[in-house]
Amino acid sequence: MKKPNITIRQASINDHQGVTKYAIKLVHQHHNFNPLRFVEFENHEQQIFDFFVEQIVNPKAVVLVVEVENEIVGYSFTRLEESSFVDIAPEAVWLHDIYIDESARGLGAGKLLLNASIDAAKQLGSQILILQVAAQNEFAKQLFEANGFNIATYEMMMNLDEG
Repeated sequence: MKKPNITIRQASINDHQGVTKYAIKLVHQHHNFNPLRFVEFENHEQQIFDFFVEQIVNPKAVVLVVEVENEIVGYSFTRLEESSFVDIAPEAVWLHDIYIDESARGLGAGKLLLNASIDAAKQLGSQILILQVAAQNEFAKQLFEANGFNIATYEMMMNLDEG
């Protein structure tokens, strides 16, 4: 069986609809994991669309797309964030989003996209790359740990309506 042609490239403004499609899937995935923690906002799809139109041309951000046989099947979004007094965090690049369509999982596209996102973080000038992963997302946790990410913190939450 022939290996599919997988390409990673920086998103152009013409890709924003494809990026939006997968960003919405990522939002739904997280909302399904925990609707109290991951909310869907009013007019969410339009807000995501507008957000990525801005981020694709933001010099402090990198939006990448992954294509299999010239069709977009996922994306990643990294951005250099200022230091935070509240989070006691240094200036750092955050990998905010990484998503691969179910049809392209298991082809190696996720690892290629993660590696390209790490390279993008280096190009943005940070010494560290930070990400958050949903507690329920075992596949993503394994991918990140297998590629050199270490647990730095645990986010915890309590539903105050339950007691």
